[in-house]
Amino acid sequence: MINGVTQYVVAVKDLDDAIEAYTALGFTFDRRARSESLGIDQAYFHMGDGSVIELAAPFDPKSAIGRGLERNGEGLYMMSLEVDDVEAAAQKMKDNGVQLIDAGDRVFVHPRSTKGILMRLDPKEG
Repeated sequence: MINGVTQYVVAVKDLDDAIEAYTALGFTFDRRARSESLGIDQAYFHMGDGSVIELAAPFDPKSAIGRGLERNGEGLYMMSLEVDDVEAAAQKMKDNGVQLIDAGDRVFVHPRSTKGILMRLDPKEG
């Protein structure tokens, strides 16, 4: 069962500009980070319901987000979904013909199966 969305990742070209825009919207900026392995700079906004908005700007144009920006422009890139049981949810989706991406200890739903948004399945915290 899908319980809700825990994280939204928005691909942006200019992180400083995006932070300013989201702050102007009323979101509270939390922190910045850099992921060398993903080739992105990140900014986090925590929301009152416990979910997170992550703004992600590539410093490596060959990164997944860099390629996504080139193809699709700025916008929603990924959503993380909280599920009761990742393996069971993934199996049910697979049985329903959903295309999954197995990435080691993570399971993603391919954008082809969601009409363009990458989704990650996260276990219910408890």
